[in-house]
Amino acid sequence: MKALPLALGAAISLSATAQQFSFKDWVVACDNMRHCEAVGYQAEDAEQPVTLWLGRDAGGNAALTARIDAQFDQDDTGPYTIRAGKTVVSGIAQGELTAAQVAQLLPALKEADVALVSDPRHRWELSLAGLKAALLKMDDLQGRVGTVTALSRPGAKPASAVPAALPAPVLRAAAVPAPRASDAQLLPAILKTLRDADCEADAPPAEYGRSSEISRLSATEVLVFQECMRGAYQSAYGIWRVSDKPPYKAVRIMLPNAEGKLDDMLTEPYFDKGVLGSFAKGRGLADCGSSDQWLWTAEGFKLKESSIGPMCRGMPGGGFMLRLWTTHTQ
Repeated sequence: MKALPLALGAAISLSATAQQFSFKDWVVACDNMRHCEAVGYQAEDAEQPVTLWLGRDAGGNAALTARIDAQFDQDDTGPYTIRAGKTVVSGIAQGELTAAQVAQLLPALKEADVALVSDPRHRWELSLAGLKAALLKMDDLQGRVGTVTALSRPGAKPASAVPAALPAPVLRAAAVPAPRASDAQLLPAILKTLRDADCEADAPPAEYGRSSEISRLSATEVLVFQECMRGAYQSAYGIWRVSDKPPYKAVRIMLPNAEGKLDDMLTEPYFDKGVLGSFAKGRGLADCGSSDQWLWTAEGFKLKESSIGPMCRGMPGGGFMLRLWTTHTQ
């Protein structure tokens, strides 16, 4: 997980791109609306996975919310009790902490090294290494440092001094026609026209086969995926927008990501009802990774949503995925 250097007090709160930072066993992410989330896990050498998620919207009146989850082999777990120092919060049903439980627990978490999490049959140790830095980064990214709303360094400034949320982009979906029976017949001819050195360089050898897929995109165009790179448990694909008539005129699609950059390949992509999506596993267990979706619009594909499961600590599906990009769809 990369951590981008940034001095406290910098004007990052004005950014409309995603930000990610890691601090020992904790990770912070803020999306394009200044909504921020932090997640912590057990220490890397601990056996049983446990995770605590903290989330807060932008703005002076936004409350901190929290969720806890833990796994133990194939057992069902919960309800949970969390002990930090002398503070004990119990009866956490469905992993959701109430506002009163959050207010009681947070001061103790900031002063402890670990939190003991238990249910009637199991016990876990949640690492708090990096929590203080994570809370301070959340405050900084939301412009809370020195205000009465700060989680880490409160001050005398009123809640009204905290910047409001940035507006989410509004996306308008373009109509996608039903697939045609003849679309699949176009694929062999289209594949012969695809000439892309970046894709060909690491493509699977011909004797192992090479996956490809075609979908109807508009009345005159199709969307084509072609496998460009194959790993142990997932593959990366190039994406082309192609005319459905010879000579086909394939154009490689570059997709905007949550950091304001462009991606030229997707991991295990899919296209359904105008939404192009991808889930990239960080490792074979799928206990970490990233999920992204783009919406087909009149202006091409626009980033619809993005999230990340930041640390490979054994939580199925990445545990609590951190939000990187948010939009509204019309």
